[in-house]
Amino acid sequence: MIQLALDGKVVAVPRDVVHAIATAAAARAGVSGRHRDLSLELNRSLESGRATLGRGDVRALVAVLEEVHPDGLGPGAAELLSAVA
Repeated sequence: MIQLALDGKVVAVPRDVVHAIATAAAARAGVSGRHRDLSLELNRSLESGRATLGRGDVRALVAVLEEVHPDGLGPGAAELLSAVA
């Protein structure tokens, strides 16, 4: 599990879900610098086991989750979306 601090709220997210979100964010990196930054931060979290995301990163995270649809990323993604909503 990866510990994500989302604008002050800590959520444990399965490693495979974090990897899938990072990959989806990287695919959108050309559209938004926030998506690129989110992808880099999440990839670093796969090494360290934790990440701290600010408001801009959380907005990018929500955008990625809504674009990809959280059910396609597994149950952990749906829980993550409800935690930041």
